[in-house]
Amino acid sequence: MKIAILGGTGSIGEGFALRWASKHDIVVCSRDVDKAIKAADDYSNLLLSKGTLCCGITGCTNETAIQDVDVVVLSVPYKGMVPLLEKLKPFFKDQIVISMVVPMAKNDKFEYTPPEQGSAALEIKSVLPETVKVISAYHNISAKKLADLESTLDYDVVICGDDEDAKKTVMELTHEINNLRPLDGGGLESSYMIESLTPFLINLAIKNGLRDLGVKFL
Repeated sequence: MKIAILGGTGSIGEGFALRWASKHDIVVCSRDVDKAIKAADDYSNLLLSKGTLCCGITGCTNETAIQDVDVVVLSVPYKGMVPLLEKLKPFFKDQIVISMVVPMAKNDKFEYTPPEQGSAALEIKSVLPETVKVISAYHNISAKKLADLESTLDYDVVICGDDEDAKKTVMELTHEINNLRPLDGGGLESSYMIESLTPFLINLAIKNGLRDLGVKFL
């Protein structure tokens, strides 16, 4: 499978690139092609130093990457997300798009600030072509632990989407990352509940001096 990561030079983008590269072709995307190429080289060298073979990690611009992939991961801040997707809309066809985007603002504490559609995932669906299959997942995973291949990710991942085959594909990708457990969260309309956990967990961590919080259902 070929996976493009928009925002692939960031820490959570790095984590997914490193975790999936042994089984899939990874494209690290950025508006700055030199930055994307450097990040891809760095990730490849890191895996090589650990004796891990990878299918291939390359870097290129957002526009070039998404035209020829099966899955697009949106690892970008909410601010600026819609203009970015509107610019890239002509390059989308029928890809699976995984959103881990969370709309939130910081006042006295972090607050969930959903758009009029009800969630970032539903807003993304409203922007992209109807043939694109939007899946919501990975909102509550520690970016630091994800990028550290020595860390154990003992988290549950709630996955929401309206296309059952696309949701199954994302659940299989989740299974490939050791100790992550995918859970079917129903349709995309449920995404707001999972997105809103992110600011809650950040506030909880700040108040209690905790780090790298995630979600585990027992």
